[in-house]
Amino acid sequence: MDIGVCMSPAVLAHTLAARDEPNTEEAWNLAQWPSALSEPGPHRLFIASKGTWRGYFILAPDALFNPRDNRVPFSLLFDTRSWTRIAPVPVKRFRGFTYNVPTIPPQAPAQPQQNQPSPDGTDANPAQ
Repeated sequence: MDIGVCMSPAVLAHTLAARDEPNTEEAWNLAQWPSALSEPGPHRLFIASKGTWRGYFILAPDALFNPRDNRVPFSLLFDTRSWTRIAPVPVKRFRGFTYNVPTIPPQAPAQPQQNQPSPDGTDANPAQ
């Protein structure tokens, strides 16, 4: 199942920069558990920024739950090296998460992109 979230350009740039750090795992916190993620995977986390879908990360099969965190007790985990850039698709801003994400044909396997982020949070090398 695929879900999508909005990230500011600064957060996306920071997240993409983690690809070059010793620990490439990042987390995205949510107030509610996306029930579709309880189904067998694989699952992808699509990222919208500056009014367009930019790409996605492959979600780890495990997630975290912190019952003491009343605001955002759920954490989705992903390896930042799994970033796959997609052609920009317009999207209206939303809160929380959405299941309404771009359709990527199943026969087109995801190929992680190792290009560097630009200052606006998109990849500097969009041709790859």
